[in-house]
Amino acid sequence: MLYLDSKFMEVALPIIEHKEYQQMRYIKHHDESVFEHSMKVAYRAYQIAYKRNLDWKSTIRGALLHDFFLYKFKKCFSLRIITDSIKHTIVHPIIAFENAVKYFELNKKEENIIKGHMFPFGFPKSREAWIVSFVDKYIAVFEYSSNFKKMLFGKQPAFQSE
Repeated sequence: MLYLDSKFMEVALPIIEHKEYQQMRYIKHHDESVFEHSMKVAYRAYQIAYKRNLDWKSTIRGALLHDFFLYKFKKCFSLRIITDSIKHTIVHPIIAFENAVKYFELNKKEENIIKGHMFPFGFPKSREAWIVSFVDKYIAVFEYSSNFKKMLFGKQPAFQSE
């Protein structure tokens, strides 16, 4: 498993073992579950923050909770997809934050990581928030690419985002 780092797991476990957070395992997101996507974002962002001697604990927590919106965003091929996608892009960080504060105590940096991760619709105010925003987009590109290849060729892609 990718997430074997003991420092990462010590911070992540109270969140990822939470009953409400576990619901994210069943919500498809890009080419996998919201849970897996958030774990990838959190781990990669943590690695960057840790190497740069930044607040890696807040980075992990904020990244894990950045997509804690607990609903399935339905995409359909129509003109509505554009307006629905923009609405989801703007609203889901707010819903993720509202869900996060119901179950977890957050500091200001974690709050901004969640609310600001959809730049330019939100604005990251710390280096940690910028890292999570960029890592989220970087990983999403690989996930969308993988999903597109499956749709196009009907099979697993030759490469993974890890």
